[in-house]
Amino acid sequence: MRRNIFLLALAMVLSAGMSSVFTSCKEKSAKEKLDLPEAPLITHEDTVRAFTMAGEFMEALKNNQIDSALSMLVYYPNDTVIQLPAEIRARLKKQYELFPVKDYNIETSYFEDQLNAQVTYKYRFMDPPANDPNYPVTMNIMLQVKFYQGDYYLSLYEHSVISRGSKTEMERHVENEMEKAKEKWAKDKEEE
Repeated sequence: MRRNIFLLALAMVLSAGMSSVFTSCKEKSAKEKLDLPEAPLITHEDTVRAFTMAGEFMEALKNNQIDSALSMLVYYPNDTVIQLPAEIRARLKKQYELFPVKDYNIETSYFEDQLNAQVTYKYRFMDPPANDPNYPVTMNIMLQVKFYQGDYYLSLYEHSVISRGSKTEMERHVENEMEKAKEKWAKDKEEE
């Protein structure tokens, strides 16, 4: 896991460095003419911090430390940082109890800008049945690491939708898929 984070961080740092090498003088003079402020660069420390936070969250879930993992999450209503409300924590806890993280890997990751990183993990919540190796046993989770008011915070990517207290399309989809999986599992058990 640490090796993957290190390799990802190294790749991001190298790609940022290479893009600055290939910046032409023409582009630089156009920037100076427009008098644009220089955007802060994403540092190696930023990259490591972002992916370490996301990795710690996933490791806590994998080790069945659901409460600990959920305590790492925040959301941002009205430009403030707060812990997840009890009703959202309860829904997420139930989800991770029904679909525990057995193993995971990074699907995608990138910095949206200098202050926001997004990491999508695919995780396995059960082993496929022996009679159906193509049975779907994975789910995705999208996390956002945000640098806000001088510190880093971890949230579910759709935090602004969740903060309204209503179920998101993703949550409705997950609930439907959970029901289908439970029905199929029960049917498979009956057939055995």
